[in-house]
Amino acid sequence: MRLLLPLLFTFLSSLAFSQTGKGINDPEAADLLRKVSDKYKTYKNVSVAYKLLIQKPSLKPTDDERKLIDTLSGNALLEGGKFNIQMNGQQTFCDGKNIWTYMAREKEVQVNYYTDENDIFSPTRIFTVYKDGFNYQVKEKKSVGGKNLTVVEMVPTASASYFKIDVTLDASTLQILESKIYERNGTRYIYKLSKQSYNVATTPDTFSFDPKTHPGVKVTDLR
Repeated sequence: MRLLLPLLFTFLSSLAFSQTGKGINDPEAADLLRKVSDKYKTYKNVSVAYKLLIQKPSLKPTDDERKLIDTLSGNALLEGGKFNIQMNGQQTFCDGKNIWTYMAREKEVQVNYYTDENDIFSPTRIFTVYKDGFNYQVKEKKSVGGKNLTVVEMVPTASASYFKIDVTLDASTLQILESKIYERNGTRYIYKLSKQSYNVATTPDTFSFDPKTHPGVKVTDLR
């Protein structure tokens, strides 16, 4: 889960471009990303349902590509520095200070202090992460199911574990529909959004875990 969590935030960070003039070499791509960012910033929170395809590299020509792809489904709710993520039988809560990882099958929850590591994967930087450090260009325009889609290629200007991210945007609704992360080791992470909701109702318990509501749960406090 901790591996998938930062990758998810890489995907969500694609919602949050702010233009400063650094690392930009395609005005059309920059303008589209800015419009998408401006739209998402008007929402108090964003809820997404998604599928994550993990495509492992082929080691030999006879490999069955279908067996090299793992598919996971998940849901995420993001509100500023707080988040609630469900994926692969685990649920992660964060109130901005503490982080809980709840494993329902094992009836266990691990709690620790949440640390903003000030890197690209930090959820608290979602609305500033692309101020600089990337080159952008429109890679492709296509029509799929009556939607006008634009694929923006984003290449980091500094060393990273990945060498580019392709973000697919609906140019009409200014929604992000897919993000493909190209790892240098040959692995590809593809996020496909099936549903997006905005300004959903939340409670204080949305971003924290209360053991009292889960009788019998084992609490491992690492703080």
